[in-house]
Amino acid sequence: MMKTQRAPQMLHSPIEAALHPRGFEMRRVATREDWSDVRSLRFDALRERCEIDENPDAAYGDDYDTALNSATFVLLRNARAVATTRSSVSSAKRRWALPAGDAYAAEIAALGADATIVEASLMVVDPASQLEPKTALFHLFKAHMLQCAAENADWLVVAVRDSQIGFYRRMFNMEILSGAEKYAGLASPRVLMGLEYREQAALLFKRMPMLAVTDADERDFAASGVITFPDARRNPASKRGSPPHLAAGD
Repeated sequence: MMKTQRAPQMLHSPIEAALHPRGFEMRRVATREDWSDVRSLRFDALRERCEIDENPDAAYGDDYDTALNSATFVLLRNARAVATTRSSVSSAKRRWALPAGDAYAAEIAALGADATIVEASLMVVDPASQLEPKTALFHLFKAHMLQCAAENADWLVVAVRDSQIGFYRRMFNMEILSGAEKYAGLASPRVLMGLEYREQAALLFKRMPMLAVTDADERDFAASGVITFPDARRNPASKRGSPPHLAAGD
């Protein structure tokens, strides 16, 4: 099966430059300290939006965090953690459960018995940070683009609140796949949206070059679990520090 063609490196547009200031780096969560911080970050963000109840641990996680088909990422800016997301994969050869599987079983099945699907979930931004949430979201999406490229995915799906539908449709060329349904663990109903990755990736990468997955991205990630962004790659001497603390938003 033919792999999705990589988009060439391009100069950022003025709009993209405004949305993507410098100093960002993203890496896969691996250590106990990472997990503690990420779950605390999720709790802060989701609790602020009244999506979850208080709990004595002030942390949020679920069984999918440790599933073999899932990877969680933390986004840092200037070595401080500011956001996180989780990426889960299901394919015909490895038909693992997805976090959205219970709520949208029929819609996911309709994508095809042979489809490889990547789900983006638990995208949250530190509510105490000064970072524009949309800026963080664009960077977080790079993790899912990398997963789609690595898995040669057919679809990228994400469950979003009703108020987010227009944004995901405009910015990521996503289409509505379901009606509003209760999503496990969260108070607000969500709508499943999807990007037909192989059909839409080239157009999306042309419009938003920072989302394009390059050979350098794949080499960096395979070697270190780190996803760099263009300014960081041009400055290899930049220090890759550990995040002091995580917080949240989706």
